[in-house]
Order: sequence, then C-alpha cells, then structure tokens
Amino acid sequence: MLPLAIAARAAGHELVFLSNTETAPLLRPLPVLTAGPTLDAQVAETQQRTGLHPAQPGPAAVELFAGARVDLTYDDALREATAFRPELIVCEPFDYVAPMIAFALDVPWVVLGISGNMPSELMSALRGRWQKQLDRYSLRATKRLAYLDPYPAFLRQEGEEPEPDAIVIRPIAFDREVDTFEIPKFRDESRPRALMTFGTSVLEPEAEEATAHSLADSGFNVIVAGSHTPEHSTGHVHHADFVPLARVLPWADVLVSAGGTGTVLAALATGTPMVVRPFHADQPWNAKRLSRAGLAETISDFSDSGPVAAKIVVTPFYREAAALAAREVSMMTPVSEIVPMLEAEVLGHLGERV
Repeated sequence: MLPLAIAARAAGHELVFLSNTETAPLLRPLPVLTAGPTLDAQVAETQQRTGLHPAQPGPAAVELFAGARVDLTYDDALREATAFRPELIVCEPFDYVAPMIAFALDVPWVVLGISGNMPSELMSALRGRWQKQLDRYSLRATKRLAYLDPYPAFLRQEGEEPEPDAIVIRPIAFDREVDTFEIPKFRDESRPRALMTFGTSVLEPEAEEATAHSLADSGFNVIVAGSHTPEHSTGHVHHADFVPLARVLPWADVLVSAGGTGTVLAALATGTPMVVRPFHADQPWNAKRLSRAGLAETISDFSDSGPVAAKIVVTPFYREAAALAAREVSMMTPVSEIVPMLEAEVLGHLGERV
C-alpha cells in the first residue's frame, strides 16, 4: 500500500494508516493511527478459541481474520477513524475491520489485492463468519468502489477470472527514502549474487541459516534480508535487516524466498528469477503459479537452495522468462494514474449521495 499512499500524498491528499503499534515503524515517516493488539496477541486469541494455529488456510485462519481480529480491533479502530473523518478507505482483502468502519461511517471503500485468487471454500467461510460480525454490530454492507489488482494476468490459473470491479495496478518493489541501506562489499565480487528473504511472517532462523549456507556453498555471494540475527557478514553471506527491495533486487541474479506476495510481485517488477520454498498462507499457491510460468523453481529441502539457484543462473530460459514478465508488469497501470481514478470514483459516489 505504500506506493499508493505516497502517490496520494503527492497529489495533495491527507492520509493516515490505521494499524497496530507493531506495524507503525515499518510505515514511517507516514502518519499512523494505532488500534488493536499485535499480531501475536491476535494469533494467541485465535488459538485459544479454536485450538489451532492460523498459519495455514482453514478454520483458524477464518477465525483470525473475520473473528478475533474484528473483536479485538473494531471498537478502537472506529474511534480513531471517526476522529480522522476519512472520505475514502483503502484496505486489503483479508481486512474485515476497515470495511466495517466504511459501513459505520458511510464512507466509500476500495480493496487493494495482496494475492491471487483464493479457494472459493475459504472465501465463503470468511464471508459467513464476517456476516455474524455485521449482524452483531447491526451494520449493512455497502458495495466497494473498486478492486485494485496488482496480480499480473500471466499468473492466473486456467478458469480464474479477475474481479468484476478490478482496476489493474502495477506492483512496485518496496523502497523508502528514510532507509539508508547500501549493498555490502564482498571479498570476491565475481561470484553470482543471491538475495534471500523469508519475509516478515516466517520466523525460522535455522531454515534461514541452512538456506544461506547452501547458497554460499554453491558459489554465491548472499544477502539475507530480514535476518533474525544482528547485521553482520560471515564469509560470502551478509545478514541484513529490513531492506528496500527496489535497491537490492537489481543487484541479485536470483531471489530465494518463501513466496510471499509482496516479495514475488517485487521480483516480477524487477525481472528477477526465483527459487521458492513455501511455508504457509498463499505461499504454496504462489509457488505453483510461478513454476508453471517458468519464473521460479519450487523446493522442499533447504539444502537444495544453492544447487537450484545455480541452475537458474546458468540457464538463460529463466532470465528470459523473468525479463518478459517484467515487461508485462511495466504495461500495467502505474500507481500515479490510479489516484485520479479513485478521485473520480469518490466524486461519483458523493454525487450519488447528493
């Protein structure tokens, strides 16, 4: 959402993010209103209710997004939003609090996609759980203005159709001016380069270390982004913190990741081929889509990271497929053109109300 927020501010709009205190540092210097507990607290509440961890799609995930999070966040979020008086609310598809605020305040709302198509059974269960929340708060759902879709058409599986109100939006690799990260120097700069990240939702230090070692042993210089250890360099591996992908991906010959949507879309935008080792959520589905399109190889054993990455680097097919994907992504609607579209949609909505 950051590129859209930055574009909206550049167009003269006032905006804030509404999130919890845990996320606020990642959004700075943009302003943040805080509401609700941390993700860990939401997960703990979900486990207490269901006896299950919500990492995998299923009943616990349904309860996390449409049940526990609403119960723990909605009242605080509505109070903050009421004071801010928004004229448009933008949320992601699994945020069931933001649309409720839109319903309560009679404000238009837009969804920004964060994944490809989800199984119909999962979405039906989420809607059913959410309807109980709407009934509890005596809220009547209003129609969203649009679905901003950053997922390229070439990743759609056979039979998958875009949302009927979809507006295509070009994904952008993450960057912020406040980040001071610079590419580290390696003692042998002639080695191929690998960026490795499991994102912000996978906490697996041992898996991270095994993957980094496999890459280094296969001849790579490696940057480990989002590392769970202090920033340092060991041999051909540099452990970093949260890094701007827009600056690191062009450096990398290959990306090794868990297949999270943000990382995947950034790699597509920069034309970087991938090795994917999925863990949870939509990562296995992303891995299948990427492998089918020739943009990635999927592995299950961390020790395969290096050999598979080495194969990708020396096989022109992968780089050519990634370059073609980047060209197709570049033809999607840029975020700078999305803001005027949203302005028109909001003005139209206001006209209908008058």
